[in-house]
Amino acid sequence: MNILIRNASQLVTCAGSHLPRAGTTQSEIGLICDGSVLISGEKIVFAGTESELTAFLSAEKPEIDIEYDAENKVVMPGFVDSHTHFVFAGSREDEYEMRLAGKSYQEIADSGGGIWSTVMRVRNSSEDELAIASLRRLEKFLLYGTTTLEGKSGYGLDAGNELKMLRVLNLLSRENPFGMDIVPTFLGAHSVPKEISKADYIELLCSELIPEVAGEKLAHYIDIFIEEGYYDTSDAERILGKGREYGLTPRTHIDQFNSIGGTQTCLDHGAVSLDHLEVMTDADIDLLRSHNANAERKTTAGLLPGVSYFLGIPYAPARKLIDAGVPVLIATDFNPGSSMSENMQMMMSLASTQMKMSAEEIITSVTVNPAYSLGMEDRIGSIEPGKQADLLIFDIPSYKYIIYNFGVNNLECVIKRGRPFKINEFAPLTNQ
Repeated sequence: MNILIRNASQLVTCAGSHLPRAGTTQSEIGLICDGSVLISGEKIVFAGTESELTAFLSAEKPEIDIEYDAENKVVMPGFVDSHTHFVFAGSREDEYEMRLAGKSYQEIADSGGGIWSTVMRVRNSSEDELAIASLRRLEKFLLYGTTTLEGKSGYGLDAGNELKMLRVLNLLSRENPFGMDIVPTFLGAHSVPKEISKADYIELLCSELIPEVAGEKLAHYIDIFIEEGYYDTSDAERILGKGREYGLTPRTHIDQFNSIGGTQTCLDHGAVSLDHLEVMTDADIDLLRSHNANAERKTTAGLLPGVSYFLGIPYAPARKLIDAGVPVLIATDFNPGSSMSENMQMMMSLASTQMKMSAEEIITSVTVNPAYSLGMEDRIGSIEPGKQADLLIFDIPSYKYIIYNFGVNNLECVIKRGRPFKINEFAPLTNQ
């Protein structure tokens, strides 16, 4: 099927070969006024001005099955969410209110809350039950414009249940009604299980789980939570080292509550993204900048403003990172304990108001930069001929309006792999 989108008041392409974008280039969004896009099957075959389209149509003479008039609308790439925990069971709204009432993390855990409550619900759920619950969340991601997302295990904390979560992620990656791209990450080192010691669990991860995950090709990446009371840098050395031995690339949780040296360790093991960074030090920012100056494959800084909003903790130093020339991305960190939102547009608003990022920097941080961090920059993240047709159509006068009109979803249509979904209808787009 050929779909022609024409007359967009603003076509935000994010096109260009310089990736990831950092420093001043993080503001490059490839804006075309009076822009048009032609989609054939799952691919983009043309993106440019109306006058360029006229010449293209005259030369190529493609048949047009659907023509969409995007006058007074904004067209941009689908959002890429590179840090989520969307496969889980149950919810923790009672715990949320306990924290607001002043209960400590330990008090909440002692009452049956915290990550362990989610672990127990995951352990008591079948693969089918997890898949059904997670599929409903995928629909919500799509409603707000996310067309590609990474998903982590980490709520099983034993061999059978970690593998169960990864199998659900892989099932949904192969089969979901929206055609969404899902990238699985193995986060066995999310927390320490109650029933065995940390040393024994790390041995299980390294001797059994990592080889099995790699052998079954259940994950592309390996993750770890480097934090006081969880895993330290010596633990990370062993776990990430074993993961790399089996072909799993690190993307990691560091510097959320305490900075305990995770930056150097993660960089030493080739981490493609360092995520959270709420308390990252100036020295570690400089370390990341220096690393990227000499690295063929750059490491991104994954910022998760929904966590800071939800938990009332500091926001990551976005301005310092961008000014240092570090490529920044924004993700939801959707999870039941610290960021219960699938809404990337909300994260964009927080990045503006709380982290002082410009609209252009934010757009780059939810499109091409996270695509790069997932190793998918050749397929997604921008509107260019040859790339996958993942597009959003907003009924707004300017791309800046997405942030300005906060808390409102002005998304009119999502196109994923060339298939259009009208928001609030989820029916294929008809001729207009």
